[in-house]
Amino acid sequence: MPQSIFWISGWAVPADWLADAAREALPDFHHLAVPPSDTATTEASASSAHILGGFSLGAHLLLTMNDPRPRILLAPFVDLKSEAALGGAVATTQLRQQLRWLKRDPRAAVTDFRARIAFEAPDAEDAHDIAALAWGLEQMLAPGQPPSAWPTGTFAIAGRRDPLLDVDALARALPALHVVDAGPEPAALRAAAASLTLDAHP
Repeated sequence: MPQSIFWISGWAVPADWLADAAREALPDFHHLAVPPSDTATTEASASSAHILGGFSLGAHLLLTMNDPRPRILLAPFVDLKSEAALGGAVATTQLRQQLRWLKRDPRAAVTDFRARIAFEAPDAEDAHDIAALAWGLEQMLAPGQPPSAWPTGTFAIAGRRDPLLDVDALARALPALHVVDAGPEPAALRAAAASLTLDAHP
């Protein structure tokens, strides 16, 4: 039976899309993904997966999770707010504006966010779950917490051209971070993750 990876997706990134994309990059693993929510880490803890994975907000949630399993962290952040100087490059005022916009017009807010990170995915109903999206923005506005100790076999990967991240500051906050010449688009990050993971799990 193949090893499995339990993924927590990113903000406004459909979980099914992330799971499908992960299958393409890592076909020798079984993949399950859930959207980021207040129950996502509980679901991850309860899962029988061999590895935990997260993209952006999902990776952020996994950073402070106390669990012995290795992780694949794509575009993680300790604190997304630029004022915190912990690797985020988004102003607090911008996050608050996004939260207000989300409550007025969730579809437009999601479309704008995806355009900013050059991310294209088929639209999905769960991408416009206002309560879940608002919860995610509230996590980004909350003070960042020190990361837990990384289990052996964990990989964190970020793109140098990701407009949401200050990768130099992030590398200081996460010394084991792998920085690749890419933007925030998940494809390049997944490719790097696949290379590292397959090396570690032949």
